[in-house]
Amino acid sequence: MKAAGTGHSFTAAAATDGLLLRPERLAGLRAIDRAAGTVTVGAGTTLRQLNETLSAHGLSLANMGDIMEQTASGAVSTGTHGTGRASASLSAQVRGLELVTADGSVLSCSADENPEVFAAARLGLGALGVLTALTFAVEPEFLLRAREEPMPLDRVTAEFDQLVAENEHFEFYWFPHTTSCVTKRNNRSAGPAAPPGRIGAFVEDELLSNGLFGALCAVGRAVPAAIPGIARIAGRALSARTYTDVPYKVFTSPRRVRFLEMEYALPREAAVPALRELWAAIERSRLRVAFPVEVRTAPADDIPLSTAYGRDTAYIAVHMYRSVPYQAYFRAAEQIMTSHGGRPHWGKLHSRDAGHLAAAYPKFEEFTALRDRLDPQRVFGNDYLRRVLGA
Repeated sequence: MKAAGTGHSFTAAAATDGLLLRPERLAGLRAIDRAAGTVTVGAGTTLRQLNETLSAHGLSLANMGDIMEQTASGAVSTGTHGTGRASASLSAQVRGLELVTADGSVLSCSADENPEVFAAARLGLGALGVLTALTFAVEPEFLLRAREEPMPLDRVTAEFDQLVAENEHFEFYWFPHTTSCVTKRNNRSAGPAAPPGRIGAFVEDELLSNGLFGALCAVGRAVPAAIPGIARIAGRALSARTYTDVPYKVFTSPRRVRFLEMEYALPREAAVPALRELWAAIERSRLRVAFPVEVRTAPADDIPLSTAYGRDTAYIAVHMYRSVPYQAYFRAAEQIMTSHGGRPHWGKLHSRDAGHLAAAYPKFEEFTALRDRLDPQRVFGNDYLRRVLGA
């Protein structure tokens, strides 16, 4: 038995030849506790529904990723994250959860109730049971000022530590075959709100980031030799802009161009050396990469299977346009990332197995021991979990 979300994961984490549970009826607001600063929702609530509901009540998450199509349970179960100097992943913002285990027990879990299960099930890969409700830490809604700006790669890498330290949320996209980057800095603002104009937002987010970029990627798929030139066009297409809006409208953006993705979490100090090695690997090979490389950060947390467990983290994500061979590029990138102690994102493509991952996570054996206790018959097992967690 496996519980599915919206199918956003690039892995087969929710695949099964048994019973597949869909979460649509486990959705919606269950409770708001303003005194505690928490909101409880059904596990099948999408992030879009969650954020729109929070905003309607004058509340907000502290941080989130850049899409809103996932279910809350799918997002926390695979370690979905945004970028943040001090604010961590969605899993780290969970303050309570309800879990149905293999024997049919319904466990209410928090730091005070079933704390061992709570610690692990905040990012459980669906291996411990079926999440039916989640309680998130929230705060009064605030404004973020977004500053998006092109910047040369050598400046970004030289100033990376400073850019991370000076901004609440910093990320950048580097276009392979070029020295061009697009940076994004999000910081809290006293206001007033100044969202992007409708026409400007359409031009930047739809026409350029999706429409033109998708067309260029299609050309590159047909004519791979054109990709370096396409990358130069894409790297110059987006202009600088600044706007101020509620958090979820700043953190998220439409993603309509289809792709495959692999992402690794590295010790933060390894980000720039690994990126330089990736650049060198692309340049000395025949690889042609149309999609930008994305770099984000997160603070250390204490979740056993979190990619940021125990260390300040930088994420490096590589992408390839749909239907384009990706294996050689991803293998090269994975070799670099693992040489720097990287941990693969649980919901994105990678080739690591339990033997490798047990050495990468200090509490791996504690997690698998809890799995043995809660699901000894592997009711929630599948091929993916057998690979990454063992039998």
